[in-house]
Amino acid sequence: MLHTLIDSHLTSMKSVAFKIAALAMCVAPSFAGESSAHKTPFYRPHSSHRVSSAKPRQTGDAVIVNTASYESGISPGALATIFGNNLTTVSGAVLANTNPLPTSLAGVEVSVSGYSAPIYGIAYTGGEDQISIQVPYEAPTGPGAAEIQVFDKGVLVADFFTDSFTEDPGIFTYNGNFAIAEASDYSLIGPNNPAIPGEPLVLYVTGLGPLTLDLVDGYGSPTSPPFAQTIDPFQVILDGESCNVFFSGLAPGFVGLYQINFDVPSDAAAGNLQISIQSPYANSAIALLPVR
Repeated sequence: MLHTLIDSHLTSMKSVAFKIAALAMCVAPSFAGESSAHKTPFYRPHSSHRVSSAKPRQTGDAVIVNTASYESGISPGALATIFGNNLTTVSGAVLANTNPLPTSLAGVEVSVSGYSAPIYGIAYTGGEDQISIQVPYEAPTGPGAAEIQVFDKGVLVADFFTDSFTEDPGIFTYNGNFAIAEASDYSLIGPNNPAIPGEPLVLYVTGLGPLTLDLVDGYGSPTSPPFAQTIDPFQVILDGESCNVFFSGLAPGFVGLYQINFDVPSDAAAGNLQISIQSPYANSAIALLPVR
């Protein structure tokens, strides 16, 4: 049953994934900090791969954030976006659109503690450069544990350290803070297409942490069983009520994009309801989900 449900979503997910890619490249973090997430950090043993303690920046200003939540930091396997000035010579946007994702795109390369990061896309928008990547699965975790280096045509243009979280759940949003969720008819949930109480939805997220499968950086997740599911269980909290979750893992065929399949409670109230996700160790910021 789960296989059939996921398989039926693959075609529609392509359009959703492209929407997410466009958002990652073109949307500024306008709502960052409005509903902060609780990050309990580094509950698993740290990687044996070590980096030196944080050092002063020697190159141009840059930061890296969760691509969905725009909160500072990274999580192994998740999607992250680097913002900064004079990082690339790209004008407009360049998306990789390949499987596997490349580790060099338009002359740009990103290293995370010595591991080459697959690049999702590069853009110049809002007066600054943006580079969206998949964080390598091998990246170390811990406070200030990950060194981010950006190279443009072989020249080091940014070098800084960031926190790395085993789990850093973030919900993809649009038009301010509406969660990107897909209805049972594959349409995008929104103010003009609210969810129906009792129906199953697919919520698109990133940063859900360790998986049941060992995957290779940059390659799309399996599209047939066994799927790449999260090791830790995730809950969906809608308007204060815990929802029935029947899948939590990587979106089949995609890199760094996770999905959670859940049922809207049959007694859900009408309106723009607060929605968040959580595991036993971390939770996301709050987004909005319109319900009929």
